[in-house]
Amino acid sequence: MAILYTGGTFGMAPTASGLAPHPHLRAEIERLAAAVGEAGGAPLTWSYAETERAIDSAEAGPESLARLSDRIRELVDRERPDGVLVIHGTDTMAYTAAYAAFALADLALPIVFTGSQVPLSAAESDAPRNFSQALSAAGGPLAAGVWIAFDGLILPAVRAVKRSSESFSAFAAPRGIAAGALGVAPQLAAALRGAAGRVGPRVGLVKVTPGLNAAQLAAALDACPAGVVLEGYGAGTAPVVTGGLAAPVRAAAERGTAILVTTQCTDGAVALGRYAVGSELAAAGATGAGDMTAEAALGKLAALVRAGYAGEELERLLTANLIGERLG
Repeated sequence: MAILYTGGTFGMAPTASGLAPHPHLRAEIERLAAAVGEAGGAPLTWSYAETERAIDSAEAGPESLARLSDRIRELVDRERPDGVLVIHGTDTMAYTAAYAAFALADLALPIVFTGSQVPLSAAESDAPRNFSQALSAAGGPLAAGVWIAFDGLILPAVRAVKRSSESFSAFAAPRGIAAGALGVAPQLAAALRGAAGRVGPRVGLVKVTPGLNAAQLAAALDACPAGVVLEGYGAGTAPVVTGGLAAPVRAAAERGTAILVTTQCTDGAVALGRYAVGSELAAAGATGAGDMTAEAALGKLAALVRAGYAGEELERLLTANLIGERLG
């Protein structure tokens, strides 16, 4: 078993300006792993690693997501563990784990993310039980793929969202759990492995609200040339006419920028052809994301672009169910 500590509330300690991540956690992990082994009646075999810098997960960005996935891949290639446990902050865990699920979709072992709502050093912390659950899951019969283990639940990363900043039950899969494919195609697996070491592409998320206009969307598309997830209303609608959104979408698509449309609803899927405004988005070059979460859409888009996909082949993969990221 490989354990990778990245920071987050799990290992935080109080400072004069608030909680901040402790840079090293080996001694604490040794105690936790020993307790899990004693409860199971046998000592555990595990290794411990840390990222270059422990961070508050709110600081995560495209580059750090790519580096973390590469670090996990390095651990797997070097140590050949039966599973990987990643200790991560909760704020961006759903985003990071979803990205890792696509970037590491060629790996045939379980990779389990966990963290806590209360630091390990606090008496009322949920860290020990989340760690125990995640460690047992990563070393048990869990299927290959990336998962989030938290407060008794084990959720596929590509369907999970953070639902609470206070409750111990911080994560959920409100759109249901889809069936994943039995491994990705060899060509895609090779492309994902070949992407290791490349800079993480800059993708962004734009939430559609009343008044969103062409200038605002164009600025986001310019800032995120790899692609933008447009979180639309309902079945994938937006103020296309009053906001003039078709023009920036068309211009960006012609430059090779991918525009993937998700829905703000927690139930139902994007169907761009259902309404005229959605059809205009599709005609301008946008692609519907079905019922993917925004977190999964961002991770999928970034991982595929990093792997070298573009144009029609990128669109084909974005609309396919690769690893259980979509029902619709």
